[in-house]
Amino acid sequence: VEVDCSRFPNTTNEEGKDEVVCPDELRLICGTDGVTYNHECMLCFYNKEYGTNISKEQDGECGETVPMDCSRYPNTTSEDGKVTILCTKDFSFVCGTDGVTYDNECMLCAHNVVQGTSVGKKHDGECRKELAAVSVDCSEYPKPACPKDYRPVCGSDNKTYSNKCNFCNAVVESNGTLTLNHFGKC
Repeated sequence: VEVDCSRFPNTTNEEGKDEVVCPDELRLICGTDGVTYNHECMLCFYNKEYGTNISKEQDGECGETVPMDCSRYPNTTSEDGKVTILCTKDFSFVCGTDGVTYDNECMLCAHNVVQGTSVGKKHDGECRKELAAVSVDCSEYPKPACPKDYRPVCGSDNKTYSNKCNFCNAVVESNGTLTLNHFGKC
């Protein structure tokens, strides 16, 4: 699925380079590169930063999904054509590929119908907080001074670095032991 990156504002950093400005919210998506991104905007940022053309594979985290048959749940269609899935209130928690715990599989199916999403079932039970690791090319670092732009990245030390430059300087200082957990705040 192609992500419409024009929805996200751009800014010019101190080096005169255009950058995508992303909201500070967590809406996990899986890219066609098999990497989990915090938000569609972070995928746009990554594509712009590294000259790639990655698309969205699915809503939620990457990884194997458990098959779901949403057709087995009763539904109704209103006069205006909206479909509603009728779910029971039993608590058989399932973890969606979006990192959200749903009360049961039916509620996950209902979410997809109402929101128009394609969230899959990652596993039975509540979600665990985990993100796929990604890497950043820090071969041109360290730099004596970094721009002041705020494009947060989370390091494997669970520290939020204000941007790639500050993160890469820390990677060099750590002799390569520091890695990138994900784009965005820790």
